[in-house]
Amino acid sequence: MRSVSLLQRRLEELGIATVSICNQPEVSEKVCVPRAVFIQYPFGRMLGDVGDRTGQRAVCDDACAHLEEAAGPNAYRHLTHEWPEPPEETQWHPLTPAPMHVLRNNGTAPKGLAHYQDDERPDLT
Repeated sequence: MRSVSLLQRRLEELGIATVSICNQPEVSEKVCVPRAVFIQYPFGRMLGDVGDRTGQRAVCDDACAHLEEAAGPNAYRHLTHEWPEPPEETQWHPLTPAPMHVLRNNGTAPKGLAHYQDDERPDLT
């Protein structure tokens, strides 16, 4: 998320407006994403469920509408889309962790990455 916000800010400096679709508002705001829409969807499925073309299009349309309507940077909006499964039955995190997470946790990360973390905000690692 941090590298995405850096890229977005650079694009904004060049005059290109950007918008992110995020499911962690507190993290997005901490890294100062210029514009974002927040959605309560599981990780890795921010646009919607696999094969739900209509739902995915609706999320993208709402993100684009926010981009057009936002007065400027630091504009955030919560989308009202609801995940089709009840929250207690939803698999919020992927069953398979990201490769870097596995390498870091089992101590086999390449040299220099064994203790990979965000030194500025250790609570976000």
